[in-house]
Amino acid sequence: MNRQRITVAAIALALAAFPAAALVANNAQAQDVPVTELFQKKCLTCHSPTAAPNLKGPDLKGVFGKSIAAQKGYAYSDGLKAKASMKWTAANLDAYLTKPKDFAPGTKMIPSVGDAAQRKAIIEHMKGLK
Repeated sequence: MNRQRITVAAIALALAAFPAAALVANNAQAQDVPVTELFQKKCLTCHSPTAAPNLKGPDLKGVFGKSIAAQKGYAYSDGLKAKASMKWTAANLDAYLTKPKDFAPGTKMIPSVGDAAQRKAIIEHMKGLK
């Protein structure tokens, strides 16, 4: 009799845990959607996430960790060319997205991302563009 109770209790516990696990997975997916929408809204007007022909700005595929102003075929501003010995690190991207003209005087990039959480989300998304 005790064995039946334990089995029933184990089954009930497993069934109760299953919807909770699905809920956690759905929440994780829901959190990804705003990042994608944010990236589309803030970046994709001027940039491509793939190695496509340049739009107003250079494509962003694989830019994280690469040298600044290194993409062939794009006419970078003198301000960015002056930073060519540096890499696009999280700190450099954060500074650039915060105030592009302060980071690289003369840059063609006009929009900025004032919200630190949004910048962090965009940078994390850019790390995956390989």
